[in-house]
Amino acid sequence: MFSSTKIFSKQFETIDCHCCGEPARVVVSGLENVHGVTMAEKRTYLMENMDYIRKILLLEPRGYPCQNADIVFKSQHKEAEWGFVILEQGKIYPAMSGHNTICVVTALIETGRIPMQDPLTQFKVEVPGGLIDIRAVCDSKKNKVTSVTF
Repeated sequence: MFSSTKIFSKQFETIDCHCCGEPARVVVSGLENVHGVTMAEKRTYLMENMDYIRKILLLEPRGYPCQNADIVFKSQHKEAEWGFVILEQGKIYPAMSGHNTICVVTALIETGRIPMQDPLTQFKVEVPGGLIDIRAVCDSKKNKVTSVTF
């Protein structure tokens, strides 16, 4: 049985995105104090101690069977300002995912968390599997990311 105090005493700010129809719920605030320095350590802590967060974000009534989530954190890595941990159905926490990377990058740039550079925004993000070099083609007049490669 879940304790409503434990589960529902926190608010998350999320952005629902998709990449070619693959959904991702990007959590941009509300979980800043997850233990761990690296994204790999945060991933382990979430898996072992906070799996109820994955269930809240991905299962009915807020989620659905093919929903994924990405929790965004400030990175402590000297080469990356941001990082994220991926949460999937079935208690799966991948080390890296292409479509989740595209969704997180788009959300970070289009919300101004990463300054948009027109026509190309380049930076690194940290995931549990390591660093990813990002190249995002942007249209600053429309505040849109038009493509992401890594």
